[in-house]
Amino acid sequence: MLTGIPSYQIDMNGYYAWSRYLAELGPKGLYETFHIVYAPLYMYLLWITGIIAKIFSLNAGTHVYLIKLWAVASDLAGAYLIYKIGRKYEKERLAFALGIFYALNPGVFFNSSIWGQFDSIYSTLLVGMIYAFSVNRKMTAVLLYSLAVLTKPQSALLTPLGIFFYNDLFDFSQITKEKVKKAVKETFVAVAIGLSCYFIVINPFYYHMHIYENLKSTSVVKDFIAESIDYFCWMPNLYLASVEDYPYATANAFNLWTLLGGQSIEDSNTFFIFSYSTWGNILFLISIILAFVYILKNRKSHFAMYFSAFFIMASAFTFITRMHERYLLPAIIFLTICVLWDKRMLIPLGVLSICVAANQWYLYHLSWKEIYWMKRFDPVAIPFALLTVILVVFSAVLMVRDIIAGKKRRRNRGL
Repeated sequence: MLTGIPSYQIDMNGYYAWSRYLAELGPKGLYETFHIVYAPLYMYLLWITGIIAKIFSLNAGTHVYLIKLWAVASDLAGAYLIYKIGRKYEKERLAFALGIFYALNPGVFFNSSIWGQFDSIYSTLLVGMIYAFSVNRKMTAVLLYSLAVLTKPQSALLTPLGIFFYNDLFDFSQITKEKVKKAVKETFVAVAIGLSCYFIVINPFYYHMHIYENLKSTSVVKDFIAESIDYFCWMPNLYLASVEDYPYATANAFNLWTLLGGQSIEDSNTFFIFSYSTWGNILFLISIILAFVYILKNRKSHFAMYFSAFFIMASAFTFITRMHERYLLPAIIFLTICVLWDKRMLIPLGVLSICVAANQWYLYHLSWKEIYWMKRFDPVAIPFALLTVILVVFSAVLMVRDIIAGKKRRRNRGL
């Protein structure tokens, strides 16, 4: 099988070492022994893999193969979700074809089966979250969202879609006291689910950080407070530390900053009045506002839910600094689902798939020459970066046109 093709060695060497450590010594000390920038949920999968490899005395190649299979399984789960969503809307044949297309999509396939990364795991969890929202299973959505965030921090980019928790509250013409009470109750339950997930997943791996060391006291109460603060800052601190590893305008991602010479340039540097980082945040904030307005104007449209998710993920990759080559991948599954309602989306889906595959393939290709950073204004990167920017701008235009058309329709109806 193609999953036997050599992985991206830097990443896979880490996963293999962590997996063996977990099988031998368990979770305690893992994050102190290795420089790990991922949340612990994926570590459980590596732990299971390590135990299996240890029990059956598997060689390194088979061990790596099993590590890859977790991501491959999530690809198949994502394909099944596409089919399930399509069947719900009586588009079974199209959904079946799209599911197969997603599983064999070159960008998705390369990420899981060849590179050996696990971006499809949190992508699938996020699709499950939106699907759960669409069938009014809000607490299931919260659970899946929590697990996604505990897999990779990019999942938090879809937090604005939490608007569907309060869908009725934004229809001000029909708001009632009962709806407000229900929303408050759901919020408390959602917070409880999120905190429970955090506690269960984090606890075996947790170790005291500098926060605890600075706040600890001989007082039992003060020490408990210090421990609590340290505990709930543990994962945010992990994620913040990870983004400091590569503080560049772009870290091998084919995006806007590739076009503008930001490859390997620190994002604190000035680019036309503001820093790269500030410009990235401004552009992404505009994208979030646009997606937010689009969702509110189409609160009953399931297409809008998935299209907004695609747009947020694609905009983050295109505009935010410090992006890596793989971070556009989650956008694929959301845009694939959009084809269920609009077959014209096949064209942008094709463009997106090519851009994702090209970005990963090129860096993988360079790695075999022991080159891990592409050069500024790389001739291979530029055309694909341009295509990605055009795709995001095109998507923004579609959303703006839809918003304007909706206003005109309401005006014509006298609303």
